[in-house]
Amino acid sequence: MTELDERSDTDSRATDEPAAGVTGATGATETAGAPGAPETVGAADAPASRADVPNPKRALSPWSLLLGGAILVTLLLGQWVWLVAILGLALLITVHELGHFIAAKSFGMRVEKFYIGFPPAALRRTWGETEYGIGIIPLGGFCKISGMLPEEELPEGTGDRVYYKKAVWKRNITIAAGPLMNFLAAAVIMILFIGIQGVPTATLTLDQVVKDAPAAKAGLVAGDTLVGANGQRWTTWDQASAFFRANMGKTISLTYRPAASGSGGASAEKTVKVTLIENPQSPGNGYLGVAAGVVRNRPGPIRAVGLGLAGFKDVVVGTFSGFWMLISGKISATGPDGAVGPVGIINVSQQAVRQSWYPILLAFLSFNLGLINLLPILPFDGGHIALNLVERVRGRRLNAKLLERMIAFGTVLLVMLFIFLTFHDVKRLFGG
Repeated sequence: MTELDERSDTDSRATDEPAAGVTGATGATETAGAPGAPETVGAADAPASRADVPNPKRALSPWSLLLGGAILVTLLLGQWVWLVAILGLALLITVHELGHFIAAKSFGMRVEKFYIGFPPAALRRTWGETEYGIGIIPLGGFCKISGMLPEEELPEGTGDRVYYKKAVWKRNITIAAGPLMNFLAAAVIMILFIGIQGVPTATLTLDQVVKDAPAAKAGLVAGDTLVGANGQRWTTWDQASAFFRANMGKTISLTYRPAASGSGGASAEKTVKVTLIENPQSPGNGYLGVAAGVVRNRPGPIRAVGLGLAGFKDVVVGTFSGFWMLISGKISATGPDGAVGPVGIINVSQQAVRQSWYPILLAFLSFNLGLINLLPILPFDGGHIALNLVERVRGRRLNAKLLERMIAFGTVLLVMLFIFLTFHDVKRLFGG
């Protein structure tokens, strides 16, 4: 799974939220509100957000019934894993937008809107000068900062609290805060996962015996405990596994302790003759046909942090390795292991929820979301950072018309990518 997967989840805002100065769920800053651009649409953009109109304290729209109904139907159909998968993505989007929000507020910028999900809004409420809301389309979110373009119309009373009047370094920190929060979230997720779930260790007690495999034919069942073979005695699963791999095609004398005998010692042990076959998933290696049981040891806080950071390192290495395999052609972008879009992400996520490794996937997605946003292409966060640096070197901003064209071009590419990935997601889903 690549970074492009995450980006495609959120770029539907090109049509959902074309307002000026909107930092989107993947950090892209929309500037369509400049002269000549369409006006903002959707419930989230009602005139009530203007300073000269009284802001409603709370607004529960009819769209909330649609959102609530969809959740209820999903639960009634027993598909709660889909809700968990979507809520996980919403969490990553919230973290990303919160980074922009906190940084903008810290530097005295005015934040007009902070939304999770795209309009129309199911629920919105105004605190102070910021409108907070939940959209019914769970494919992204946005943080609307005043003054992403000098030409845009500003709410009354904004004064100098606009993005373009701040120093370049403040603007870049505000933009980079989204991806950085995703990197931090990935590390925190891994630390919490290991601290709560514990460190899995394979044991010699069997969790599963494959039907018609050598072990099953020899009479072994789940719950039996391996002791050794050919006079050797094992203390770890790694020792047993290495022995099986090295003895393909050979008949061994396997000693085990039946589950019914408990821990009765050597007198309860049994020895059987077993011929190891070739592993169907790993040619050239021996195969007994068993799965090890797993015990989880919960580490202390300090060790959990260390192991979690080591896990985060694996996330980083795995992400860049995946990119390299895509770029080098070792993995086809449209193949079963290639890039995926929003449909594919949700599908993989619900599988991960069922198999209890969703937090690991969530850490990968969070890192991907942050990394793709640092690409120096508008409307990604990295494109706005690069734009600010160019302004710093030139001493003046780019022409607004040119900036609009650059963002429009990038948005069209992203929409095309969204469609491309979604098309192949659906093909994989239906076995195409």
